[in-house]
Amino acid sequence: MNLQKKTLERYRKFFPGETLRETSARTGIQITRIFRLNGGKTMKVVELEAFENAVTAKIAESPNFSRLGEVLEEASALLTNEELGQLTDYVKRKLIAKSYSRMYVRHNFNDAIIA
Repeated sequence: MNLQKKTLERYRKFFPGETLRETSARTGIQITRIFRLNGGKTMKVVELEAFENAVTAKIAESPNFSRLGEVLEEASALLTNEELGQLTDYVKRKLIAKSYSRMYVRHNFNDAIIA
C-alpha cells in the first residue's frame, strides 16, 4: 500500500462519514480535488501535508496521546526486545477486543431500536 492510500485511510479512521464538503473545509483542498484523490489521482505533497495536519490536530485533542508517546519512547530505550514484543502483543489484543466489543454493542443497539 502506498503512502497516499495509507494517509487517506488514516484520515477516514479519524473522521468517519465526513462529507467531501467537510473534508474540504478541514483540509483547505477543493471539493473536486478531494473527489479525484479519493478516486485514485496522485496526491501532491501539499495535499498530503493537509491531510496529515488534520489527523495530527485531531490526535492532539487527546491529552493521553502525548503521554502514550512519551512512555513508548522510554520503553523502547529501556525494555528488551522480548519485553517490547510482549507489550506490542498486549496492545494488539486490546485493540482486537475493542473492535469486537464495538461490533457487539452496535449490533445489540440496532436490535434494541427495532424492538
